[in-house]
Amino acid sequence: MRKQILLKIGLSSNEADLYLALLEMDASLVSKIVEKTKLNRTNIYDLLEKLINKGLVSYVIKNNRKYFHAAKPERILRYLEEKEEKLKEEKTAVQKILPELKKIRPSFKEELVEVYEGKEGFKTILEDIIRTKQITFTYGSQGNFSKILDFYFTHYLKRLEKNKIKMKVIFNSIGSEKFIGWKFVDARYIPNAYKTPTETTVYGNKVAIFLFTEQPRVILVTSKTVSESYKKQFELLWKIAKK
Repeated sequence: MRKQILLKIGLSSNEADLYLALLEMDASLVSKIVEKTKLNRTNIYDLLEKLINKGLVSYVIKNNRKYFHAAKPERILRYLEEKEEKLKEEKTAVQKILPELKKIRPSFKEELVEVYEGKEGFKTILEDIIRTKQITFTYGSQGNFSKILDFYFTHYLKRLEKNKIKMKVIFNSIGSEKFIGWKFVDARYIPNAYKTPTETTVYGNKVAIFLFTEQPRVILVTSKTVSESYKKQFELLWKIAKK
C-alpha cells in the first residue's frame, strides 16, 4: 500500500523501494544501502541523485564519505506542492502560446477519426467531455473506468456534477456501484448477459468507443451523422433497459 501511493505521486518502483528502505535506516554509506536493498550499486547512485533532486533524500559528509538518509515523510507533501506549482507555471506558459498554436493547426474536415492509447488517452477524452459541457449518453458500461483510472475517475465524476453535465448511462449491475448517489446520473440496467469489451459514449457531435483490452485505447469519431446514429441506437436500448 505504501509503495503504491509513492508510485501514484510519480516515483519509479526502484525509487519507492529505495526511499522506504532508507526510512528504516540511519544515515548510511552506499555499501550498506546496496546490502539492504539488493539493488545494483550503479543504479543506487542514479536513484539517490533522483531522490535528492526531489528533496526526499539528503546526505552528510563524515571523514570524506557520504552518508545518505531519507528526508522526513512530511517532505513528501512539500514535493507534491512543488509539483503543483510547476504544473501551474507550465499551464500558464501553454495558455500564452495557445493562440499561436491554434493558428498553426490546419482546419480539418467535419468528420475525423482519432485513436488514443493508454490511461492518458482515456483521460484526454474525459477532459474533452468536461470542456464540451453537453449531456453524455453511455452504454456498455461495466464499471471498468474506476478500475483503470481509480482516483481520477472519482474526481472526474465530481467535476461533471460541478459543471452540471448530465449523464444517461446504461450498464449491467456490475458497473452500477460507482454511480450510486450522483444526482446528475440517470441510469438504467440491461441484464448481465449483455456484456461487451467496449463502452461507448456519445457527446456533442462525437462518439468515443473505449476498448478495455490489455492495451486500453479509445477510438474518437467526430461526425454529426455518426453521433446521431449512435444516439438513436442508445435510445432504442434505453427503452428496453430497466430503471
